[in-house]
Order: sequence, then C-alpha cells, then structure tokens
Amino acid sequence: MLPDLTHFERHREAADVDLDGTVLPGLSATFHRRAEGSRTESVGVYRYAGIEIFMAWGYVDEPHCRFTAYAGPQGWGAPRRGCPSVDAVRDLLATLGPVPTPH
Repeated sequence: MLPDLTHFERHREAADVDLDGTVLPGLSATFHRRAEGSRTESVGVYRYAGIEIFMAWGYVDEPHCRFTAYAGPQGWGAPRRGCPSVDAVRDLLATLGPVPTPH
C-alpha cells in the first residue's frame, strides 16, 4: 500500500537529487514527514519536468528506503522493497526526454 500523503506534512524540497550517490540533473523531490510513535516516517515524491516518477519511503533513522513505487501510464505501480534503482530511474527519465549528464 502506498503512503497517504494527506497524513504527512511537507518537510522540504530538493533539486538535482542524487540516488545512491549519483546526481540526476533535473530530478527534483518533495519530502514529507510524520511522527510514528517515537520514530519519524518519511516519504519522498520524485519528479522530472513536473511529472511524478517514483516515491520512496521509510523511517529517517534507517539508512535506506523500505519501499519504492514507480509511476507508470496506469498510475502508481505496486510497492517494491528497498530503494529506487538508479538504472530504473534513468530508464524512466529516458522515456520523458534527454537526461542532462554531469560534466
């Protein structure tokens, strides 16, 4: 099940987001948070050219995402365990147009 963002507060926005240490120019994200008992739950919604590409979520005290869901023509796909794959995200971005590469 995908997180219901109506239960979260917007925390921050970021541009040219990096995934696993790889910066993807043009990829932006909005991060949302909420208290879950003594822990803080976080959801990042990632966009390219204003189009939602994927979301990733988990707890801020954990080193990696618990789940990721990719957007597709029919809406959000099923959640997958773990962080988003840099290669999968690059493939999604390629369908939207050229992805700028860092120099």
